[in-house]
Amino acid sequence: MSPVSGQLRLRLYSSPLGLYLTAEGRIDASTVGQVTTAVDLALTRLSPVRITVDLSAVTYLDIAGVATLIACRRDARTRGAHLTVAQPSSQVRSTVLACGAGELLAGAATEPLLPAADTWRRCRRPSLRCLRPPGRARSIPRNEPTR
Repeated sequence: MSPVSGQLRLRLYSSPLGLYLTAEGRIDASTVGQVTTAVDLALTRLSPVRITVDLSAVTYLDIAGVATLIACRRDARTRGAHLTVAQPSSQVRSTVLACGAGELLAGAATEPLLPAADTWRRCRRPSLRCLRPPGRARSIPRNEPTR
């Protein structure tokens, strides 16, 4: 059963790797207080080494939610814990990456963030692809021969 629109359901449980917080619903300006409270209570009362926030059932995340996750991560670090976001839905992943907060995602350090293939320019030679994104391509002067 999914939560009513605008509501957020949080569940906190212990796993062998640390605490696990699952979220279901929307994380926006009206529900970020719940996330902050849950993480703060877990850090204060349980003193975990690791907190994993599972956002697979989150249907919407806005910039207030991203800012809250960043603040919770910073708060966890000051208390000696490590907070990561695991299994983000595609909407959550795109919002986090659009906000420039890819380090929140669990696999961000190992996954290269490349633009889509159709945004890359083609070289003047038809068989080669340029390795530079648009706007950074080197212009070749007309009077110099190409190699």
